[in-house]
Amino acid sequence: MKKAKFWILISVYLCLAFADGALTYINTPDLSFEANPLVAKLGLGWGALAIANIAVFALCFASAYYAYFKYKTVFTKETKYTRYWSQITLDRPDMFWKGFILPPKHWKPYIAAFGFSIFPAAIIARLILVLEWLDYTFNVDSIYLDNYYYFENTYCFGCLDVFAAVIIELIGVFYWFYLECKKQRETVEVPAE
Repeated sequence: MKKAKFWILISVYLCLAFADGALTYINTPDLSFEANPLVAKLGLGWGALAIANIAVFALCFASAYYAYFKYKTVFTKETKYTRYWSQITLDRPDMFWKGFILPPKHWKPYIAAFGFSIFPAAIIARLILVLEWLDYTFNVDSIYLDNYYYFENTYCFGCLDVFAAVIIELIGVFYWFYLECKKQRETVEVPAE
């Protein structure tokens, strides 16, 4: 099941990445409307955009591969969510809140949690970009789209794709720790009454 999910996520992401690239080329072959900072701020061209996309994909692939295939669940005696999280990252069950400001002793759970949710986050981000390019391509006139762009520019600094990806990634990290804690609970024997 993990293998299938992993390859489905990668396939969907790659389809959306190619759609984004094709729509970018159709709508702005000179990249004058491209928002990527490598192009918009530094003035780099298609080559830099391609290298950046390949590098991002490689990072996503490596971390997701680790999460889905290499990471082994850490079992402890802790069954409470916050205590389990704290135990597997800091070796102490009572450091959950301090763990947000202290560096962890064990990075592997964070790498796995990041990898678990990176492709869902990246897929949503790419989907937003593709839909925005489709709107631009077909010049859709709608009050809903006006409200959408107002929201994006007012609250997301014109980068709803990045904002959505960060939110989904954070939710995914918390959900990953929940799933790992659930595995932990399932292995602990329930005392007989």
